[in-house]
Amino acid sequence: MKRMCVALLAGVMFFSALFCGMPFGAEDVLAKSAAKVSDGFVKIEGGKFTMGSPKKEAERENDEVQHSVKVKTFYMSPTEVTQKEYKAVMGKNPSEQKGNNLPVTNVSWYDAIRYCNKLSKSEGLQAAYSIKGKKVTWIKAANGYRLPTEAEWEYAARGKSKTPFSFGSYVHDKDANCYNAYGYNNNASGDWVNGYLGKTVKVKSYAKNLNGLYQMHGNAAEWVWDWYGSYGKKAASNPTGPKKGRYKVARGGAWNDFPKHIRSAYRSANAPEVATYGIGIRLVRGAVGKGKATSAFSEVKQKTDKKVLIVYFSQTGNTKGLTDIIADMTGADVFCLRRKKDYSADYNSQGLYAEALKELRDSAVPALKESLEDAGYHINDYDTILLGYCNWWASIPAPVRSFLKQYDLSGKTIIPYCSMGGGRFGQTTSAIAKLAPKSNMGAGLDTEYDDYNKRRIRKWLSENGI
Repeated sequence: MKRMCVALLAGVMFFSALFCGMPFGAEDVLAKSAAKVSDGFVKIEGGKFTMGSPKKEAERENDEVQHSVKVKTFYMSPTEVTQKEYKAVMGKNPSEQKGNNLPVTNVSWYDAIRYCNKLSKSEGLQAAYSIKGKKVTWIKAANGYRLPTEAEWEYAARGKSKTPFSFGSYVHDKDANCYNAYGYNNNASGDWVNGYLGKTVKVKSYAKNLNGLYQMHGNAAEWVWDWYGSYGKKAASNPTGPKKGRYKVARGGAWNDFPKHIRSAYRSANAPEVATYGIGIRLVRGAVGKGKATSAFSEVKQKTDKKVLIVYFSQTGNTKGLTDIIADMTGADVFCLRRKKDYSADYNSQGLYAEALKELRDSAVPALKESLEDAGYHINDYDTILLGYCNWWASIPAPVRSFLKQYDLSGKTIIPYCSMGGGRFGQTTSAIAKLAPKSNMGAGLDTEYDDYNKRRIRKWLSENGI
């Protein structure tokens, strides 16, 4: 009789597991493994929150539409992955600024995915991802390490706060490591009101947020699972973002980002195959349900003749000087972007700062003095655009925005280069990605003012196949 009962029970369990789409006992195993997380991760209790920023929030962007989101309980590392931790698993440290307890940077999104899997396997956990070329499948029931979703990241960063930052409505130097020189929601004076370290710092250098997490704002931005795209106004439960895309989201901002770009709601769009000095990794664990989520790179047919066009904007002459060198090295066609109505000055001044800042906040699209066609060029004749500009207020100048909105760059490769005063690229490449979402992004080159290193320029061109 006992054997019959056991057999019947086993049969019921088998068919229950079969129809649930998950191996018998998997949910129990996952629950137990989650309960036994002992690697110092912080338990983030699930709940509902308003994702995005209110329209009245200073220096917000239009893609931060507020909507209600539910997330399940998960575990998150209290710190960014350190260089020591990354090297122990991957055997190398790609970061520009070296230090065992500094966050690892210069890792692409695909590098981050591979790190998650390799770390999971080294600890006997089920890898969260299946990787086939540029297609990555997230096995949601896996108990291994993974990247947070965009919703999980913002939920954890906010810690129930509704202010622009988890610590309040302004960034003091004691709050976060970022390019804080001009402050948050600043005026256009160009005067320094706070500090700027110009480098990453140890992963526990600033106070924890209400969830016990260090440096969710600044230091190193953090890759998340989601492709960049609109998330609309509809309520969502455990959203995982679009299934396809060309740019991945990074959250939190970096040491070289302005305060507006380290806000809880700010979304940075980045090429998943490009590693940069400002983006690192923060791990999470915990199953979010059954099934899988796919992440496929949106392929767009590209031209193959490799014809290159240089398009640039230069107001004070620094970017023009860099462009002249690049043009001489490549022999590419060159087109200069000029505002139909000139700016007030061709040198750095408070008036110029004010004009540029107002255009940025208004998302202005000023008329250009000349079009490509006026100059005898046609955008469809080129598959690679070397796009040059100056870094203004950590974003692109308005004439560059005008160019990107005027021409369809789908399937083309944009390779950015910029002159700057210390903030590297800031969020200029993200701004380009958002305006040309079906383009490809190559590795960029930044130079400080007129510091033109020809060896570095040649290396950059070579790395991009030019």
